[in-house]
Amino acid sequence: MTQKPKKQKSGLRVTLIVLCVLLSLILIIAVSGVLALKFGVLNRINYDNDSATISREEAESIAMEEAEDIDPDNSDPLFEENDIQFEDDIQHQGQGEHIVNIMLVGQDAREGEGRQRSDSMMLITFNKSKGTITLTSFMRDEYVQIPGYGATKLCHAYAYGGMDLLNQTLYNHYGVEIHGNLEVDFSGFEDIIDYLGGVDIELTSAEAKYLRESGHSYVKKGMCHLRGNTALLYARLRSIDNDYNRAERQRNVMMSLIEAYKNLDKTEMLTLLYDILPYLTTNMSQSEIVNYAVDLFPMLSGCEVQPMRIPVDGTFKTGYVKVSEGQKLWCQLKIDFEANRKILDEIFAEK
Repeated sequence: MTQKPKKQKSGLRVTLIVLCVLLSLILIIAVSGVLALKFGVLNRINYDNDSATISREEAESIAMEEAEDIDPDNSDPLFEENDIQFEDDIQHQGQGEHIVNIMLVGQDAREGEGRQRSDSMMLITFNKSKGTITLTSFMRDEYVQIPGYGATKLCHAYAYGGMDLLNQTLYNHYGVEIHGNLEVDFSGFEDIIDYLGGVDIELTSAEAKYLRESGHSYVKKGMCHLRGNTALLYARLRSIDNDYNRAERQRNVMMSLIEAYKNLDKTEMLTLLYDILPYLTTNMSQSEIVNYAVDLFPMLSGCEVQPMRIPVDGTFKTGYVKVSEGQKLWCQLKIDFEANRKILDEIFAEK
């Protein structure tokens, strides 16, 4: 298996760092749902059910934005579309009432832009039977069949049809039933981190060197307190290794923030939420948020959060697919969907 670094792009693709923190904060404060609604906290979230689909021509244009010239001598194989086998009429078993799945979506959108690709997708699974919380990252370059559009990258589903189409695509391939979505873009990421007072991160020598050479001279190897703009650069960093390590860096920031703020009292949490929630968009209603909070809050304090990545190692092959003459689109191809579904089924299983 080849885990190939991709060239760094200018878009703000750090999308999961604050999302889990925000979800945790929402769950904590919303346990006292009457108080949250009374002070208008939940009114500050953006409620959006935009599931309008775009034309095939617009979809093709989005796909072509990521096409890049590839060295023909590259060791990774070139696949044709018909080399990738997708299963039809998969019989999915329902997850049951003991499972709540919340999908966190981070899109590559700049200020003033409409719906873009979901460059980060993380599923938070609350298994009430086992008392576990699992964070499952779905890699953006998975090659999937998007209903109505054909085979392309998983990250395109959100751009093509919003939360509904992304959820349907994941269900078709993995049997994941998603109960609600939270989405954010990161034009305000630096301000959020600075508002929270920065974040403590354990840096490797290579990471510290890269950050210093990028103008952040105060950083050093080991535990370091990062300001907003430095944290953003750290979480976007993949040029020294690959996209898999970048996802790990995002989890590092996320877990550090959760640990730092999970013990705030309700008054402090309410103030914090009031300033941060406008950055969030959800398709859940206020009552759904409060109901999930009351149901799931008891799990937060006692559960260890378990990380997961789909596809898992050993269940996919990396290669290229040609999208135009002289250009190829880098994707994770030939995913063994059945093997990954079995792993997810273990997460969803009752005790």
